[in-house]
Amino acid sequence: MAEGESMTLPIAGWYPDPEDQARLRWWDGLRWGALAPQPDAAAPHVRAVPAEASPRPPAPSEYHLGVTDPPLVGRKARVARDRATRSANPFGYAGLVLSLIAFIFNLLAIPSILGLVFGAIGLARASQLTGQRITGFGVSLAAVILGLVAGGWFFLRVAQLLG
Repeated sequence: MAEGESMTLPIAGWYPDPEDQARLRWWDGLRWGALAPQPDAAAPHVRAVPAEASPRPPAPSEYHLGVTDPPLVGRKARVARDRATRSANPFGYAGLVLSLIAFIFNLLAIPSILGLVFGAIGLARASQLTGQRITGFGVSLAAVILGLVAGGWFFLRVAQLLG
């Protein structure tokens, strides 16, 4: 695919197998998965009443790579990257929000601890997404750091009040 071209992949679901249209194959949103099990030959075949077919996205084998959208620039590009990061690794963003809340309202250090935990889960998720363009590593790392700082600040204040 040339630079500047983009391709929108269909959502996950069962689609006709590109190699054998009589069978179904699972598409996980990125690659083909397992074939659907064949119906039992011993089981009686019940023909369903044909209903109005719901619209479905085309199978990945029906997509054309030549279709290009204009590249996003400026604010629209930043918003698209941000949205992609949130969908790829929501734990990092949840941890970041919780860590930031901990600086404002940190009752019993719960928001800072949750921010730290969600940030750590986001880091683990980011390592699983290695090789993809958007992993959420930076957001998750910021959540862990801010969670540690907010928790440390909380415990320092408690020590000052008790000490």
